[in-house]
Amino acid sequence: MKTKNAPKDVISEPSADLTALPAPVRAIRDKILAALEKNDVEALRIPIDWNEVRPLFAKSGTFRAGTDPIEILKVLSFDKKGSETIAVARAVFAQPYVRIVRGPVTLYEWPAFARRPTPPADEDEACARWACVRFADLPRSNAEGRPRPTRIAIAADGVWHYFWSED
Repeated sequence: MKTKNAPKDVISEPSADLTALPAPVRAIRDKILAALEKNDVEALRIPIDWNEVRPLFAKSGTFRAGTDPIEILKVLSFDKKGSETIAVARAVFAQPYVRIVRGPVTLYEWPAFARRPTPPADEDEACARWACVRFADLPRSNAEGRPRPTRIAIAADGVWHYFWSED
């Protein structure tokens, strides 16, 4: 819930320039991508544990899977094994990102189209965007009536903040 005095987000234009990312952001992104290459959701435990605090996987904190982050990711995956989680995370990181300044915090969030909606340039781009949507989120839409893409945010200091599809 936003309060009257809450700072307004300042959101950059989309960028695909990975060299413009701060070094700590590139480092955790690379660590996440390396884990995804193993095609085993368990490999994500390394970048999750690399964080000072666990990234959030949903805005609501109740999971039948308990508190183990890998079990949570499995529960959120359509196949309950984590394959969808891996595929969606890869698709999200393949998209451009935006820089979000929220008061003293700067986040880098993928995919950019989640915060800066623009029509896809062509059919290939439209398909790439749909790959960022979890199967469970296909029937649900956000406040603007668009599909709810999964988003990943990393702070400028390299802390992985979230990996969720909530508005």
